[in-house]
Amino acid sequence: MNKFIFVLTILLVCTCGKSKEETSLDWMLGSWELTNNSQGTKTYESWTKKSKDEYIGLGCTLKDKDTVFKESLSIIKINNIWNYKVVGVNDAPTLFKFISNTTNSFTCENPQNEFPKKISYSFDGEHLKAIISDSTNEIPFLFKQK
Repeated sequence: MNKFIFVLTILLVCTCGKSKEETSLDWMLGSWELTNNSQGTKTYESWTKKSKDEYIGLGCTLKDKDTVFKESLSIIKINNIWNYKVVGVNDAPTLFKFISNTTNSFTCENPQNEFPKKISYSFDGEHLKAIISDSTNEIPFLFKQK
């Protein structure tokens, strides 16, 4: 009986000590340049990792040497749920809650936002692809590492 309790205790300690696999978005890290720009513009997105629960991004579009669009981005864990946060487009920050993610992709949504309602990112090993959409419109962005 003592051997059984000992083995059971070891199994419980080993099982309880293992944490659930953490979400890693490290595949997004780096500086990215949009490959499908509008004529005369260049769009960039860059991502850094602040902590295991926060990634910081910046998106901007240049026309000649002038910045014509800029947004601050972050992916943060709030109450143990990942959120994609956009600052600089609307008056207040806009949060998109993660609804799915894999080892190299995620999709998040905010049904109350006018547009987009959904944001998806994926990485194919070479390109970072982002799609913003609602029920009728979809805009793809294809980035290459800079």
